[in-house]
Amino acid sequence: MTGRLWFKLMSAFVLVIAVGILVTVWVAGRSAATQFSHVMINGRSLDLAALVTTLADAHTQAGGWQGADIALDDAVGSTLTGGMGNGMSGMMGRGMMGEARLLVADETGQVVADSNGRPGGRVTAATLAQGVPIQVDGARVGTLLVDGPVMTMAGIVDPAILASVTQAVWLAGVVAGAVALLLAGLLVTQITRPLAALSEAARRIAQGDRSVCVPVGRRDELGELAAAFNHMSVSLQAQEEQRRVLMADVAHELRTPLAGIQGTVEALQDGIFPLTQENLVPIQEQTALLARLVEDLRTLANAEAGQIRLDPGPVDGAKLAQRVVTMHHARATARNVTVTLIAANFLPTLHADAQRLEQVMNNLLGNALRHTPAGGTVEVRLEPTPQGMRVAVLDSGEGIPPADLPHIFERFYRSDRSRSRETGGTGLGLAIARQLVTLHGGRIWAESPPAGRAQGSGFFVELPGTAKTG
Repeated sequence: MTGRLWFKLMSAFVLVIAVGILVTVWVAGRSAATQFSHVMINGRSLDLAALVTTLADAHTQAGGWQGADIALDDAVGSTLTGGMGNGMSGMMGRGMMGEARLLVADETGQVVADSNGRPGGRVTAATLAQGVPIQVDGARVGTLLVDGPVMTMAGIVDPAILASVTQAVWLAGVVAGAVALLLAGLLVTQITRPLAALSEAARRIAQGDRSVCVPVGRRDELGELAAAFNHMSVSLQAQEEQRRVLMADVAHELRTPLAGIQGTVEALQDGIFPLTQENLVPIQEQTALLARLVEDLRTLANAEAGQIRLDPGPVDGAKLAQRVVTMHHARATARNVTVTLIAANFLPTLHADAQRLEQVMNNLLGNALRHTPAGGTVEVRLEPTPQGMRVAVLDSGEGIPPADLPHIFERFYRSDRSRSRETGGTGLGLAIARQLVTLHGGRIWAESPPAGRAQGSGFFVELPGTAKTG
């Protein structure tokens, strides 16, 4: 329980509220005590603490309470006027008291000074307890008593008033603290409830439920966290679907050559086919197809995981394209397809991995030859762009249906379902090309038909370049 975020946040709020209440009570008490140490006489403030100090000094100088009346008058006048002359202070002291009365009693309770000019008499111990002690060297030598209207206006001599003020401050602090604690609880709940929902959703995802999402419903950081969590959930769901489809596709793609190999071997074992070099050729072809498929799968997996290490360097795009076209010349001639390379005079030098870029061009040109009928043409165009160079592979084949165009770069995807592995390739060439182009910081796309043409397909690659070459 103590480890939960709700408890920690509430504990922090309780601590802050408690400290705030204690500080408020202490400051209010000190302020009240300071304010009540003054009495008001005819609209003037009389500092009792200063008055007591002045009387104590007079006692010390006189060696007792001899002349206490004069000392009281001088002390009151000095305190009221901020230190006027003795004559004026005495006149103002006694004159400004009016009906208010200040008494000074010695340690025995004998009244030794009266602001009304009538010293004498005694006061009870209870009355002395309500007065302000006058001390000299730590010993109580007398008591200052307030009587009449001054008592009512000052209240300093009555500890009940200070207690009442303190009690009121405590009550106000407790009420304010309770309200603050209630609001803090609501705030903490608003914070912890979405986090609890996220925690539960994370547990469900860990258990295999990739479809779980959490409500967003707010525009603060918690809302952003919920939106990011939902995006992660959707991505995980998509990746899980891709993994499932990939496994199914791989199993399907491997099944065909394996079945061919198995059938041929069984026929040879049963004596249906004689064990000749000619009858071993299908096994060799299917084995080569399997090897190519496995290699393409490995390349694609590494590219998608970002584990392919590029070895970039300066690459002459025109020379690279010429080499690729030459490699496919024999195949194109056998299919009666004309391959043409058209390169602009001034092309930028590419900063790329020549081997991987050659693999991209091989895949694109090989794909174009597979989809171009006899008597058709394939053009490889190289053009400069503001950012680098564009490679276009254009064929005069059957084209790509609009419904298939968005999926053409997906693994194992074929727009023509009737094509076999022998005529249709492994189904991974375009997917590999897309990943390799992306690793080079470029982009690849397809058009069918290409702009300015009535039929066929076009595959375009844009790559960043460096300096221009002639």
